[in-house]
Amino acid sequence: MTTTMATTQYGKIAADLRQRIKSGEFPVGTPLPTQSDLCDEYGVARATMSAALGQLRGERLVTGVRGQGVFVLDWKPVRVPLSRYHAVLEPGGQLGPWETACQQAGVTGSMVTIEVAQEPADAEVAEALGLQEGTDTVVRRSRHAILDDRACQIHTAYYPARLVEGTPLAGQEKVVGGVYAAMRAAGIIPTSADESLSARPATGEESADLTLAPGAPVLTLDRLTRDQEDRRVEWLRMVIDPTRVAVVFDGLPLSRSGG
Repeated sequence: MTTTMATTQYGKIAADLRQRIKSGEFPVGTPLPTQSDLCDEYGVARATMSAALGQLRGERLVTGVRGQGVFVLDWKPVRVPLSRYHAVLEPGGQLGPWETACQQAGVTGSMVTIEVAQEPADAEVAEALGLQEGTDTVVRRSRHAILDDRACQIHTAYYPARLVEGTPLAGQEKVVGGVYAAMRAAGIIPTSADESLSARPATGEESADLTLAPGAPVLTLDRLTRDQEDRRVEWLRMVIDPTRVAVVFDGLPLSRSGG
C-alpha cells in the first residue's frame, strides 16, 4: 500500500513537470528549480522528488549536470538524414550538412571550428586512412555542432595532409558550405562513404563539452570517405548527444534490382 501511494505520488509529480516542460514554462537548455525548491512547492520528501526527476531522466526530458542542476533537454531531436550529403556536394553553398538539417527542422544550428592542426597519424587514424603511423602527416579539424547555443555533436576529422595542403580543409577558418563541397572545389570528388554507428558512455571531457551528466550515453558515428580514385580522403568521428540529434539512414535500397 505504501509503495503504491509513493509511486502514484511521484508519478503525478513527474506528469505535472512533464506538462510544464512541454508547455514551455521550463524552456530547453534551462535548469529546473532546485530539488529543495521543488520539494517545497509539491510538499514532498526529497526521496519522492528524486524518483520523479529520475522518471523524467529516463524519458530523456531532463539531465543532471554536476554542480549546476537539472537541465531541460531538447525532447524533439534534430533529424540528420543520410541524404544530407547529397544536398551539399556542390561548391558555392553557404550551409553544410548540419546547418542544412537544422534549417529544415526550423531551429538555429551552426558548426564552430575549435582547432585545426597538422600532426603525425596515430595508429587508429593511420589504419583508417591507409597511412603510415607516426610518419605520414594528417590535418585534424576539430569542430562542434551547435544547437540553440549548446554543443550537441563533437566532430574530429582527419585528412591526409598531402591531399588537402593549400585548400580550405587545411586552413584555420571555418569551411563554409561543408567539407564535401570544399573537396570538390579542390578537385577531390567524394564518391562513397562508409559509416559505423555505436553507443558508449561519454568521457569526462565529452560530458563537459556536450553539457551531459558524467557517463551519460552518447552515439559515436565513424565515417570514412573515398574519392573518385578510391583514395581514403577523410576519416571523421562524431560524438553525438542522442537526446538532441537523431541520425536517420533514409532511402536505403532493399534489393539490387529495385523490384
